[in-house]
Amino acid sequence: MRSCHRFAGMGTGVVTRSSVVDEVTDQIAFQIASGRWEAGERLPSIRRLAAEYGINPSTVQLVLGRLRAAGFVEARQGLGVVVRDIQVHGGIETWQYLFRFSRRLPDLTVRILQDVLEALRVFYGDALRKFVADPDAYELRPVLGALQRLELVAAAETPMAEDMHRAVLQLLRSGLAMTGGGITLGVLNSLGGMLSEVPEVLDALYADPAEVVGLVRHAMTAWEKQDLESWRRTVADLEEWHAEVVRRFRAGLESSPADS
Repeated sequence: MRSCHRFAGMGTGVVTRSSVVDEVTDQIAFQIASGRWEAGERLPSIRRLAAEYGINPSTVQLVLGRLRAAGFVEARQGLGVVVRDIQVHGGIETWQYLFRFSRRLPDLTVRILQDVLEALRVFYGDALRKFVADPDAYELRPVLGALQRLELVAAAETPMAEDMHRAVLQLLRSGLAMTGGGITLGVLNSLGGMLSEVPEVLDALYADPAEVVGLVRHAMTAWEKQDLESWRRTVADLEEWHAEVVRRFRAGLESSPADS
């Protein structure tokens, strides 16, 4: 028997139905993410959830719809609503929720960030490899223009992490679009948008704007040289940078206490 989590409202202001749905969805999602509800376990009935959280059954239905859309639960015939294995079946919508729990579940969100950075490294590494293999087939002007915009942002007196992120994403979009784009461009947009919602991630990525510009400049040098060895050094530099970003992210999470 689990302890009661009746919804007590949000401060002294007016509590809308939407805010109640958000709050209860977050509570149940956290229970799943933290392992308190395990994969394959049945959720309590709608009536029981309504009583446990102090909400009406129609609001519970909205909560379950949110959880299904985010990949935390699924309806199974004859069983009701069942917890999904978010490690196996979770997607970007699931990760967006998990990043909300970064300070309470740091190990989990650090692993997610590592996976996201690895996916991005593969994407722009593949774009670089295509260009080096046949540089005359590609038009570099959009990429160079995006690089100039990134340098302008980084040169500001106090570069904002959000502005740096937008500029970097535009640079990566230009590179992927130049070499064919396709599904990788769509994935980049989704992952980039997800990371933009997590201030701790942006702080870790853009703690040193000059460092980011330097990495991009190294990649451009590899393109200009059309040299495989330069490309390999660039990939190695990116891997080192990603490792440092992950360390910064973890340190940022550990620097302040988790929400109760």
